[in-house]
Amino acid sequence: MTKDEVLTYWKENKIPKIILPVTHGVDIYEIVYNAPWVDGTMIKASGLYYVPQNEKGKRPQYPIAVYHHGTTLNIDRGDIFKNPQYGIALGLTTDGYISLVPDYYGLGLGDKTHLYQHAWSEAMSTIYMLYAIDEVNKELGIQASSDVYLTGYSQGGHATMAAQKYLEELNDPRFHVVASAPMSGAYDMSGAQAKVMFQKYPQPFYLPYLLVSYQTAYNYWNGDIFEIFKKPYDSISHVFLDGKHYYEDFNKAIPEVPADILKPEYVKEFIDNPDYPIKKLIEENNIYEWIPKAPTFLCYCASDDQVSGENSVVAYNYMKEHGAKKLMTKNFSNVFNHDDCALFAVVGTKFFFDNIRNGKPYDKKNNRFKRFLISKYKKKTEKSAIAKYEQAKNKAEGLRTEVQK
Repeated sequence: MTKDEVLTYWKENKIPKIILPVTHGVDIYEIVYNAPWVDGTMIKASGLYYVPQNEKGKRPQYPIAVYHHGTTLNIDRGDIFKNPQYGIALGLTTDGYISLVPDYYGLGLGDKTHLYQHAWSEAMSTIYMLYAIDEVNKELGIQASSDVYLTGYSQGGHATMAAQKYLEELNDPRFHVVASAPMSGAYDMSGAQAKVMFQKYPQPFYLPYLLVSYQTAYNYWNGDIFEIFKKPYDSISHVFLDGKHYYEDFNKAIPEVPADILKPEYVKEFIDNPDYPIKKLIEENNIYEWIPKAPTFLCYCASDDQVSGENSVVAYNYMKEHGAKKLMTKNFSNVFNHDDCALFAVVGTKFFFDNIRNGKPYDKKNNRFKRFLISKYKKKTEKSAIAKYEQAKNKAEGLRTEVQK
């Protein structure tokens, strides 16, 4: 995409240049690379690679930004120009960052099946894509610095935390994490996030997706994992978890309370038995009990209807109490749901990254005029969001009644 094409894309999608400036055209590559599977064998994984164009023919050393996308059920990316998540990578790159978007294992062009909310594989998909990019850059003459910026939303927030933890432990001089901004992730899966599985929830498919993924990763259930689901949800889950369906359709076919998809004896065991295998595995994939070294900005909305804002509060409190020095958190709204929170978290992340890239303190406040514009837009958006949520709720209730009939 040339710079003019990016500007046109910004205009069509009503993205203000003053907030997300357009300074470069962008080349986009699809990358297929090798990465380790849970048993140590090597498999194929994939992702997208966004590189700033340089009109003078010479590329300076650009910092690397990794954007970790949110939950998807279908392995196909679809049209990346209609998916706002890929627009985030485009926005970072057009302003001078090299950007990576790993598909995660089992998605895109990758082998095997996706391991949902599985910290190790999320981190490996990023680390081994960075290795692959290091090779690709030499072939294409692309100059990347060793500075790595990590971010992601929803599942991508969880993946960002995992990637940061493993990269900081790896301490590879080629990939130095200089800043991280996990956004609205389920870091406390066994605590803050587990609570929502026992109440009405807008994304009930998360639970079967997680249980089946962990069976693939850990083989914790001796038998067919689908036998823990009530009928007809055993066969329904088997159909929808084939990588070819969309979560919107899966949600319509299962109960609003995620735990209601399971046979009661398994729910009881999960609640009562602290050593229940799946419970221990979920605890193992909590990703907040460690101390980040790089400046870290935890973004969330307290009103999030999908990923409890308590996840970010728990993570912040633990890290701060155990000695994290460069740690910030921000509640971007007490009104926005999960989807509407994303825009403001992304803008806050971009400002956070730019401060560090420009040599300013990580916690410095940004341009007053920009903050004024964002504040005005936020108030307007919150007002319309309240009406929109009520409309959507009524429509969903009617639709679910029809589906169940």
